[in-house]
Amino acid sequence: MAGKTELVPPAGILTARTPAAELTVLSSHPEAGVRAGVARHPNTPASVLGALTPDFPQEVLANPALPLLRLADPHLLRGWPDAAFHALLRRPDVPAWVRTHLIRHGRTELLIPLAQHAALTEAEVLTLARHAAWLVRARIAARPALPPDLLAALAADPDYGVRLAVASRPALPAGVAALLRQDTSRFVRQVAEQTHGPATPVDRPV
Repeated sequence: MAGKTELVPPAGILTARTPAAELTVLSSHPEAGVRAGVARHPNTPASVLGALTPDFPQEVLANPALPLLRLADPHLLRGWPDAAFHALLRRPDVPAWVRTHLIRHGRTELLIPLAQHAALTEAEVLTLARHAAWLVRARIAARPALPPDLLAALAADPDYGVRLAVASRPALPAGVAALLRQDTSRFVRQVAEQTHGPATPVDRPV
């Protein structure tokens, strides 16, 4: 990251042959440079990498052994703390394999920030738009540049909180806006009219 000082461990503390047991002990070292060096070290156990990710996400992602650790244990991320995922989700380049894990196994508290992440693919957006938790669907409904068919589906969501998120968008297809102006929830109708204007009166012959 531009402007960020690289954390380098003091000379002699870490070597290329530092064993896993010693790295585990050094992961609690008081100097941040040492802990960052442990996060980058290929001998560091996967569980220790997870514990270090909240403070050193960039170093953990750059660890040369991480791809091999993932191959050796497809469920590696299940033992990582929520704080590790929150740190990864604050990065604009959160890896696809992290997103996939969260969509399949993540708790709602992690899926809410994931649903707002700019890196989501169209397929990931569609998957999260069908999630059981309304807060996740509401975050999807607030994303920019959603396709009209998905907006229409979210505007008919059974939870009024999701429909309210759709009604709050600055621009909507005319049909979706019209649907929300007639919503069963007074709050949704009010927001739809405040954001998109009242329904256009229909001229009737006299």
